[in-house]
Amino acid sequence: MTYQRTKQENCGVIALAQAVAAHSVGLPLVAIAKADKPGDPAVIKGRQLAMYLARTVLKRSLREIAHTFERAHPTVLHACRRIEEAREDPAFDRTVEWLETLVRRAAGVPA
Repeated sequence: MTYQRTKQENCGVIALAQAVAAHSVGLPLVAIAKADKPGDPAVIKGRQLAMYLARTVLKRSLREIAHTFERAHPTVLHACRRIEEAREDPAFDRTVEWLETLVRRAAGVPA
């Protein structure tokens, strides 16, 4: 028998990625998690980073992440691509590696 995650479980674990990303860019969690579209680059980068962490570390589907962020799944895909492109910078790549480790440990996800 397979176990289906509930909507609350998905949002809860994705909130972990949101919290780590928000802290990394120096913003409150609510700035990353809320559905409005501010033009603040830190908010945009933080939200993209949270989506990336939820997708790559927590292995959540595009649909689950999009639902949590109240966005369309192509937006999540775009965010993940933007972070992958930004990882070309070695300093940013090290930061993302550290954030991935934090999320992995906090969520109990094996390396």
